Amino acid sequence: MRVFLSLALVVCGTASAQLTPIPPPPTGTPSHPFFITKTWVVGGVGDWDYLTMDPTARQLFIAHGPSVQVVDVETGTVAGVVRGMRETHFVVLDAQGSYGYVSDGPADLVRVFDRRTFQIVANIPTGPSPRSMALDPTSGLLFVVGSQTTPPAASPSTRPPQRTASSLRRANAPGGDSAPTSPQGGPISTVTVIDVERRVSLAQIAVSGSLGFAEGDGNGRVYITVSDRNQILKMDAQAIGSAIHRIIDTQTSARPSTTQPTQASTQPAVRTQTAPNSRSASQQLNAAEKGLLLDWTSGTKIAPPADALPHPLSLDSNCQRPRALALDTAHERIFAACTNMRMVALDAETGQTVATLPIGIGADAIGYDANRGLIFTSNGGNSGSLTIIRQDVTDTYSVVQILPTRQNARTLAINPSNGEVYLASVIYGAILNNPPINGAPLKMSAVDSSFQVLVIGN
Repeated sequence: MRVFLSLALVVCGTASAQLTPIPPPPTGTPSHPFFITKTWVVGGVGDWDYLTMDPTARQLFIAHGPSVQVVDVETGTVAGVVRGMRETHFVVLDAQGSYGYVSDGPADLVRVFDRRTFQIVANIPTGPSPRSMALDPTSGLLFVVGSQTTPPAASPSTRPPQRTASSLRRANAPGGDSAPTSPQGGPISTVTVIDVERRVSLAQIAVSGSLGFAEGDGNGRVYITVSDRNQILKMDAQAIGSAIHRIIDTQTSARPSTTQPTQASTQPAVRTQTAPNSRSASQQLNAAEKGLLLDWTSGTKIAPPADALPHPLSLDSNCQRPRALALDTAHERIFAACTNMRMVALDAETGQTVATLPIGIGADAIGYDANRGLIFTSNGGNSGSLTIIRQDVTDTYSVVQILPTRQNARTLAINPSNGEVYLASVIYGAILNNPPINGAPLKMSAVDSSFQVLVIGN
């Protein structure tokens, strides 16, 4: 049994002096400051990622280790758990209240679960390492982002002579070549496009850059951060869906009539090239289930239709390596949390920066409460904080409060019904079974079953 000394707050002048400076003091103080009103201990194991709020059902969905915990925000208790996954990252919910979708990173799957029973009802293949997702209700398409790091340079004997769909398939297949790089160097990311009604992958789109967080505006636009290029990709869901279906229809009509039907032929069409002597029948079926493989990297010889081409919005020097997004659809504004402790507000059409404000270190999520004109960034670095920004008019913003929270409280969800903000964290303690000697520092670790939700209100 491990014995912990729980540390709620540790102040160390020497260490703090070596950290990134704290942002400037707030420019104004709200009449009713926010504070931590409640703490719900929900337990569970493993690391956690993003939080998703369902204001109608009054439920908070937390991607936590191999499961999704569903917390009743009226009582602060766990209403259910979606189990049977490897490592969950992101949850999106349909507008009808029937199903939820979870990205299971190591499994290369999106899991579909019934929101009444919390049971998994379908598994949809994706590109490698899916994490963030955005559901566009106008097209019925789910956009799933999977990012890859830059691989070592392939040797001339193994490098494909040019970038083609078949080379991309080999790169993503077990036992295939290294993961692909863009013609300009750097990583290639994939965006898997899923038809949620049919529960099938229509296509995997290869895009240059390290894609991260995705957010949809609910009106046919999806925005995705590209951290290594300081960009935000703007994607037209309807145009991309139409382009994919045109390719599927073209390939279907071009097939010889003598072709025998197979299970794969009932799925969206795939290119016929395969890597020689490296694919089993099950792997080929898995590739078919993943849909088309489309190379839309910059410099590709087969460019997508102009209206379907992802449009990059380039950020200025105020934002370095954007990590998270929130949208103000009424005023067509994008709020981006950046690694250099800045939040920028952008014109969603032109990408022009209209405001820049300081935030805390380690912000992994940003949320916008349209009902109250407030923006929140959850800053998990150092001891943890929540930066609260007031939107006075469309392009006038001010930091009104910096609330201390807890170490690693880095993601959030907003309840638009009552204005509460939810963050997740654990208690860290020092392991005392084997105390350090000769002045060595205490070893810190998460206290067993201490995972909890912080409720922020005013």
